[in-house]
Amino acid sequence: MESIMSILENNLYNIVLVFGLLLFVSIIWNIILTSQIAILQGRYKKFMRGTSGKNIEGVILEHLGSLQNNDVKFDAINNKLVTVQEQLDRCIQKHSIVRYNAFNDTGSDLSYSIALMDNFDDGITITGIYGRNEFIGYSKPLEGGNSSYPLSVEEQMAISRCQKKRSNNK
Repeated sequence: MESIMSILENNLYNIVLVFGLLLFVSIIWNIILTSQIAILQGRYKKFMRGTSGKNIEGVILEHLGSLQNNDVKFDAINNKLVTVQEQLDRCIQKHSIVRYNAFNDTGSDLSYSIALMDNFDDGITITGIYGRNEFIGYSKPLEGGNSSYPLSVEEQMAISRCQKKRSNNK
């Protein structure tokens, strides 16, 4: 026992130094671990936000249900968008007007031809011819940019101008 005591007394400085170094390393290690725990606690609180103390499995299942619900809503919105696009394609997308003087004895370009067409070049032409004593108006249906009725030069001009225009969706 005396030999142990003499060894301890002779090496007391070295022993204190080693234990001091171990204490210093332990304190540094404790600080590092404490900061990492604080970071993890922040992440955990952020992850568990709004769960009122549920377990991880409950949180994940809740989020999974929310994602599936969002998928259903997304599909419904996508279907509505397709329906709206189909309806929009059948609405008037392009228009053109050509004004002209139908008769030499009238003063200005009071006659007109209007073409109104959808994305498929279906629609209508409306023509109004102004004479000195009368006004005549008529319309012709269009399918694919053509009509089953003969078209005047002005109506064909209005149709070709419409066909050159780009619609909003193309």
